[in-house]
Amino acid sequence: MTLLVHLVEYYSHLMKSIRPFDDTLNLEVQKVVTMNSVSPRFLARTLILGLVSLILLIGVSVNGQQRSREEMLKEAGRLVTEAERKKGEAVKQVAAGADGKLLLEADRLIAESLEKAIELWREAGHDNRLKAGVEELTRIYSVLGEYDRVVDRLTHEAEYWRERGDVAAQAETLYTLGIRQSQMQKNRASIETLEQVLALSRSAGLRSLEPNVLAQLASLYQKAGRVQEAESARASANKLWSMPITTAPRMPDIIPPATIPDQWVDLPNAPAASSYRVIEGVNEAVLINRSSKGIEMVSFGCVALEDNKKVRVLYGLGGEGLNHGGVRPGSYYRPFTRLNGPLNRWTDEKTRCEGAAKMTLIEAVFDDRSIWKADGIEWVP
Repeated sequence: MTLLVHLVEYYSHLMKSIRPFDDTLNLEVQKVVTMNSVSPRFLARTLILGLVSLILLIGVSVNGQQRSREEMLKEAGRLVTEAERKKGEAVKQVAAGADGKLLLEADRLIAESLEKAIELWREAGHDNRLKAGVEELTRIYSVLGEYDRVVDRLTHEAEYWRERGDVAAQAETLYTLGIRQSQMQKNRASIETLEQVLALSRSAGLRSLEPNVLAQLASLYQKAGRVQEAESARASANKLWSMPITTAPRMPDIIPPATIPDQWVDLPNAPAASSYRVIEGVNEAVLINRSSKGIEMVSFGCVALEDNKKVRVLYGLGGEGLNHGGVRPGSYYRPFTRLNGPLNRWTDEKTRCEGAAKMTLIEAVFDDRSIWKADGIEWVP
């Protein structure tokens, strides 16, 4: 932009320095010069305007340069992950007595993030995340009572798949629309949508989808008092479910043995600690209950080990639990396969804590309903 300003200034100066033909010159001479040469003023103007156009063209090219697929996927994952993390914080605040409206605000933030992420996944060509994002977005909109947004989004996506020639994805999207309409008590609209899906699935030979559609229609027909149609749809669904579908055998994914993440730390007074155990012949990282009580729920997260020797919890990374007494003393949870894997379903980024933060157990719920928390305890033995 600075170069452009300098060029304009130079152009102005050049125009002033180029004087028109002197009026005292012989008129015939002026005619000869005009007919057989190009005006210096015209040449200067052409040169400057050409340079300006070139600079603007380069600027547009640089500024409009597309991000790489990896960058788009990373940004999409970041948007949704940050929004879901804030939802987790809102859940804790509400559980502690805060206004329940915080949860609705958090859901709206996730929806806004998904709207942006969906377009990035579309541009990057990541169809699985695109479909999952639309599914989650419309689930949130249905919870918020945003019926028009549910219909608009799913109708748009169905048309997108139709234009791409993917009939299966188109039918699945419309099936989701029918389910959402039913969930939002729009039964008449749901019937119309599902009947459209039924015709589409039959014409395309989508055998796995057809019985599910029929079962949904049977329920809706029953509610609408269309008893005979309900019985017919239910019978057709049961018949299709009873017929085996031959599919090519799928080789199971090979998952390497879980290891203790390099960022993991065992806090001195934590009721569970990392270790290795041989499970089904494989040496695997586990989290062993070293307390005297059963642990029904464990939560993991990132912490700062402060200079005052205290632990400060930064944010959570998830958790898992087991009812009916939980994991008994000496037994274990197996969280490290997930903690070594992707952060969540929205990103390929490995689960990590930012900067110098450490990963650890941040909360445990015992079978007597007492709770241990890492926040504020000393991290030095």
